[in-house]
Amino acid sequence: MTDPTTGRGPTRVTPDAVARISAQAARHAPGVHSLVIVPARPYGVTVRLDDRTVSVDVDVVTWYGRSVLTVADAIRDAVIDQVTSSTGLTVREVTVTVADVVVPGVDVPVPT
Repeated sequence: MTDPTTGRGPTRVTPDAVARISAQAARHAPGVHSLVIVPARPYGVTVRLDDRTVSVDVDVVTWYGRSVLTVADAIRDAVIDQVTSSTGLTVREVTVTVADVVVPGVDVPVPT
């Protein structure tokens, strides 16, 4: 990205930077228990970056009893808002995969 108003040269945003921003946004979306972290996705996110547009894949674990569609929409909104405001890139799509559901009191101790 070259800023045409200043002529100071290009600014590049790496896929890794977008992945970290996306992961942070997704992690704080309502209903998200955690992101699915694997060696190929150290932040739980995959990013495809083309010049000024980006596509993001997020794998999450949510809480039992939460609407999967509502959680996925919240993740999409959070990722799009944060990536756009932080980088100036256009987010083409955010694909959300719910990999698991945590049942409170069964899978995770209930906080006291």
